[in-house]
Amino acid sequence: MRAAPSRPLASPHRGATNGGVSTGKRVQLGLRIALVDADALQRACTANSLTALGADVVPFVHLADLVGAFDARQKFDGVVVGLHADARRTLSRVPDLEAAAGRALPLVYVTHRSELQAVDAVPTALRAGRSFQLLCSPVEDAQLLAWLETLAAWGRGTLRARA
Repeated sequence: MRAAPSRPLASPHRGATNGGVSTGKRVQLGLRIALVDADALQRACTANSLTALGADVVPFVHLADLVGAFDARQKFDGVVVGLHADARRTLSRVPDLEAAAGRALPLVYVTHRSELQAVDAVPTALRAGRSFQLLCSPVEDAQLLAWLETLAAWGRGTLRARA
């Protein structure tokens, strides 16, 4: 087994543009992003893209792991959550996550097009929340960059566990 790389892997589209935004552009806001995805490959790809855009990424396999991090007083500016066939169960746990954080969280959900049916099966009430934003993978860097830039609208104060 090979050790994980200490740096993000090179983006295959480095220098290309997605939606008019250079994928080489980096966010200089010092954002710390929690990334929750049970799919190791998707977690690695999304973390790689976020890191290439300048975000500090802390990966988690399950939402319960992130709840534990908030309980341990770790701070995050935003959360990316991978949705899969268990989308309903994952979304039903978001209130627990926000309770641990002590406030509503800026969340973005990522799912593969082949799993959109699972997301469509989630009750509308769960998908109607302020924080529900869905991106289809593979996510273009421009979409992630746009989301990172919206985090300022959440007050730019770092999210943290109960004060």
